[in-house]
Amino acid sequence: MAVIDRRTGREIPESGFGGGALDFLYGNVFGRILLKYVAAAPWFSRWQGRRRDRPESKDDIPPFLEENRIDLADGGFGPGWHLDEFATFNAFFARQRDYDAYFAALRENGLLADVSSEPAELPAVADARLSVWPVGPDLAVPVKQSVYTLKELVGPRAHDIDLAPFEGGHCLVFRLGVDDYHRYVFPDSGRLVRRYCIPGELHTVRPVSERYRVYARNARSVSVLDTDHFGPLLTVEVGAMLVGHIVEHPLPTITFDALQEKGYFEFGGSTVLLVTGPDIAVDPDLLAASGRGDEVRVRLGEPVGRKGKAS
Repeated sequence: MAVIDRRTGREIPESGFGGGALDFLYGNVFGRILLKYVAAAPWFSRWQGRRRDRPESKDDIPPFLEENRIDLADGGFGPGWHLDEFATFNAFFARQRDYDAYFAALRENGLLADVSSEPAELPAVADARLSVWPVGPDLAVPVKQSVYTLKELVGPRAHDIDLAPFEGGHCLVFRLGVDDYHRYVFPDSGRLVRRYCIPGELHTVRPVSERYRVYARNARSVSVLDTDHFGPLLTVEVGAMLVGHIVEHPLPTITFDALQEKGYFEFGGSTVLLVTGPDIAVDPDLLAASGRGDEVRVRLGEPVGRKGKAS
């Protein structure tokens, strides 16, 4: 599996952060014991989170930037950030963009999805490595080496949700690495139908954990959306190792705007699953890459599909 930069077409290296430790945890018996009782346990992530809230944790930022090749200029899309802005490591990790400037820069470069166009363009909801998988009969989703059902993904309240509109659609898997911006947005304007959290474990979402069926075992936040341009959408935010919390912003009303910030992840890699109905066509380059087993690096706000069935 390779990660391909969508803008250059070049393969980009996966962040090496934690790679050796993950191989140990998932690759031998003693490591799996530690995984079960320590590393994937929510208490461990909460402890790590408190440590990264201390003022001295800001000393960890410069080596983290260097190790993971993080660009505080944000690629030149908007004003970016300055190192002296961050009082703690967690403040750095949960840094927030100036969205007006960021989206204006994307628009100027012809890279911003136009949700109100005809046909409406579906935006990426996060900076991430994106893969796309079909929602087949019986609501089965074959993600890499595992097959999930939508009922598994949304958890024990599946009987309260009408999942039929998603059969024949797609599950877009936005996998965030530690080097990504860790906030995510609503893909369209619309109405929040329901939202709830599912407690669970916190396995890494990197490929080494595929046998653990992490999208059905990890802590999750589930939202059912009724959107203005794309109809019913389902989002599932998935916590991951060292992600002690998925922070979903409260809504003053049940309505939201396109590209409005929906929430953010605390430290660690994480995933947003976006499930569509069959009347949304995902861009062919993304489908082709997923067919090869590759992921594509996308940026928040750029188009990844559009209203209308694929030809």
